[in-house]
Amino acid sequence: MEIAGAVFHGMTASVQAGLRHALSRRADGPPAPAPGRAGRGDPAAWLIAFVTFAAYTTISVSRYLRLAPGTWDLGIYTEYVSRFAHLQAPVVPIKGHGFNLLGDHFTPIVALIAPFFRLFPTPVTLLVAQALLTAISVVPVCRAARDRLGTGASRAIGAAYGLSWGLQQMVYFAFHEVAFAVPLLAFCLSALVRRRPRAAALWALPLVFVKEDQGITVAAIGLVMLAAGMVARQRARVNRAGLAQPRPARTWIRAGGLLAGWGTAWSLLAITVIIPYFNPHHQYRYWGDAGVLGAHGSIFSVTGLLAQFTHAGQEKLGTTLMLLLPVAFLALGSPLVLIAIPGLALRFLSTHATFWGTGFHYNAPVMPIMFLAAIDAMARIAARSARHSPAGPRPVRAPPGPALPAGTVVTRLGASAMVVAAAGLAVSFPISHLWQPWNYLISPWVRAENAAMARVPDGVTVEASETMLAPLAARDDTSWIKNRGISDPRYIVIRAARHRSRQPPARVLRFVEAIHPGAVYRQVFKSGDVYVFRRVASAWQAGRDPAARAHPPGVLPAP
Repeated sequence: MEIAGAVFHGMTASVQAGLRHALSRRADGPPAPAPGRAGRGDPAAWLIAFVTFAAYTTISVSRYLRLAPGTWDLGIYTEYVSRFAHLQAPVVPIKGHGFNLLGDHFTPIVALIAPFFRLFPTPVTLLVAQALLTAISVVPVCRAARDRLGTGASRAIGAAYGLSWGLQQMVYFAFHEVAFAVPLLAFCLSALVRRRPRAAALWALPLVFVKEDQGITVAAIGLVMLAAGMVARQRARVNRAGLAQPRPARTWIRAGGLLAGWGTAWSLLAITVIIPYFNPHHQYRYWGDAGVLGAHGSIFSVTGLLAQFTHAGQEKLGTTLMLLLPVAFLALGSPLVLIAIPGLALRFLSTHATFWGTGFHYNAPVMPIMFLAAIDAMARIAARSARHSPAGPRPVRAPPGPALPAGTVVTRLGASAMVVAAAGLAVSFPISHLWQPWNYLISPWVRAENAAMARVPDGVTVEASETMLAPLAARDDTSWIKNRGISDPRYIVIRAARHRSRQPPARVLRFVEAIHPGAVYRQVFKSGDVYVFRRVASAWQAGRDPAARAHPPGVLPAP
């Protein structure tokens, strides 16, 4: 822990030094790029985005076709989007009986997929949308790098960003609403790097509709803009000179103040009003993960807060270092890196271990922050090098090559380091699955599950095991067999527990009827350890008609 504390202290000092340097300059930063460089887009950026889209679509769709575990969230969001597509309240039985998903997280932006889902009613629509959102975020990253660092560096950085491990983990996790945060953050911070505060504010505003905690990130963006504008205004007064750039400090101050208030207000509104209103227990259930910050009788203390934050410090430190590794730690030289701190702090303060590591989707929104902070840092280094040389940029000679400006050396080394880091990490993250044969093989038990789902008609109520939730949720009212969100569903599709082959069908049938007391089910399909049961009498019918209850178990013909 002493080593972890020392590293954290050193990183914090570096960030503070970078912020002091950044805020000591004009709010508009280094001079704008030369005319012509930013005037036209780079076709290579769109090519990188297309390759990213193709790779991530292949990863996620192949995983879906293999019915890989972890599709629970995909089933939830498929049902959520399906409800919006049919102009219904977003009630998701997978989460529980009559559960409105707005009572779990405030994610209205996901409803934008609904029109496309109406045309293509399949979970693949959500996966393609997520891959597309991720790929689009490559373009503003490349644009910012091209404007500030040059075309060659922008292409290398864009490729490294597109393959960054945080984005890979999100795509591998099936689907999650943070996919919308990735392009919004990329466009917002790209505008900041290119000194366009109005555009940055407009891209940041919709972030509050991605998830309730994104309002904190919006507020952090606003505070960084506000601080930069106030320092620039103060320096202008001291120097008794107006700002040389066309965007005065007051624009940064107004935009920053707007975002700080907007983000804070929406997070508070979502957590204290909107989510409790839709929640069946009228509460924000994630307060339970807040420990000493929770709202369930926990006793707050500074000591307890520090202990909670530093718990599992080695894992949290490892995650922090992994977030900085893809950008060769260059992000620490820009104040934009501060935007990532509130989100990371909330995760590390949580008592839920899944928030601390590099798995799942939680690190995807941090990727655009880190890469654009690194671009900003390299641009600042290049500008500082040019200012300190009276006759132009100071050359750095590395025999036997020609002399190069110091800023160019930093840019080339930084971009190269990002590409090397991305390539080195690729073997440990899902992008490596693209060249693995098993990624495209459909196992016999997946064929059995597909055959079982084919026996379930459209538009019925069904209860299913986790791996079959998403495909069924696209066409039926579906619940998870572990929480029984639908009373006496018409069909139950189950893949029995491990060593299921040793269990006779009658035992599985008894298990099914035990979780729905009084209802009568009959087996209509069996293949290996995969079963389909159809309800032939509800609980009240069984009570009135003893003959239905006495019907011997058997295999009925398919409907």
